[in-house]
Amino acid sequence: MLNKLGRAVLSRSTMAPDDREFQRRKSDLEEKLEKLEIERTNLIEEVRTLREKRTILDLEKKAGALQQTVDVLRKEKEDLEAQIASLEGGQGQG
Repeated sequence: MLNKLGRAVLSRSTMAPDDREFQRRKSDLEEKLEKLEIERTNLIEEVRTLREKRTILDLEKKAGALQQTVDVLRKEKEDLEAQIASLEGGQGQG
């Protein structure tokens, strides 16, 4: 006779009560291990996916902050260039 995992088990009619209890506990533990292995595999994948998502969100936040800094610096550069051009234009007329 084979259990769910394909392992041979003794027929209940030929086993002593202690043997039946052992087989039952063994079967229960094998089933529990199988379920835990599946859950572990699923959790590993979910954790990997969540870490990737967190990394993307962190990078988006940093990119957004850096973009704001770059925009401010671009504006300041344009303003300074315009001021310099205005000052240089005024000197040539004098």
